[in-house]
Amino acid sequence: MIHMVEASLTRLLGALSALALVGTLAACGPSEGPPPEPRPDVDTLRASFIAQIESIDLVAGLETDGDEVRFVRPDGSGEDVEWRVRIDSLEVESGEGEGAQVLGRVRSAWSADGRPITVQQGPAGLVTDMPHWLLDAGLAPAECWALWDEEAKAWGWT
Repeated sequence: MIHMVEASLTRLLGALSALALVGTLAACGPSEGPPPEPRPDVDTLRASFIAQIESIDLVAGLETDGDEVRFVRPDGSGEDVEWRVRIDSLEVESGEGEGAQVLGRVRSAWSADGRPITVQQGPAGLVTDMPHWLLDAGLAPAECWALWDEEAKAWGWT
C-alpha cells in the first residue's frame, strides 16, 4: 500500500513539474523581434501631444485620465497653477503626392486654476491669454498642429 502511494506521489510530482515547465516556456513566449515602428496615427499624436506638455520646463505632476491631462506649473510669481487640458479631437491628414507631409491636428480646451484660456479674433489676428511658455513649445489653445517627421518617426510641434 505504501509503495502505491509513493508511486502515485511520484507521478503527481512529475506531472506538476511538467506543467511548471510548460507554463515557464509559455510565459517566455517566442521571440517577437523588434517592436513596430511608430506610425502617424491618432494614438501617436495623442502620446506626442502629452509628451510635449510634459517636456516643458517646470511642469510637474502630469496626470492623464483618458483625454484629460492635468499638471501643475508655477506662474511668473512662483505660485503653482493647476492646469487642465481636455483633448476634444485628434486628426491625422496625409497630403497628396510624393513627399507630401502628414499633418496632425489636436483640438483642445485649456484652463488654468479653473479659468478657461481664450482665443479671440483681434484686429491683428488671433489673440490668446495662453502663456508664452506653452506657445513656445508649439502648443496652442483650441487647435494646434504637428508635422510627422518620417525620418525620426515622430511628431514635431515647433
